[in-house]
Amino acid sequence: MRPLFRMWFLIVIACFVLNLSSGRMLIVLVGYAIAEYVDQRLAKRTREKWIADVMYGWDQCADGTEYEEKGNLTRVKLTGQNQIVAARVADLLRGAS
Repeated sequence: MRPLFRMWFLIVIACFVLNLSSGRMLIVLVGYAIAEYVDQRLAKRTREKWIADVMYGWDQCADGTEYEEKGNLTRVKLTGQNQIVAARVADLLRGAS
């Protein structure tokens, strides 16, 4: 997780324009860093939950062998190469932080 240094620069400039003391500028920068960290963690958790919901928990449909169901949703079961591609895309999305 990398901080947005452009935003830090804008905060410092705004603090100079508003004539804030160094201590208050530090408080604003630390507050922004904490808020940014929490935001990135929540985004990562939401992304992982969404991927797990799409990938797991599907049961074989009673009507046909090529379908899977989850609650009131039904989808075609991926086979062979398509399943490999879907798993790799999911791994790439999990790694993108």
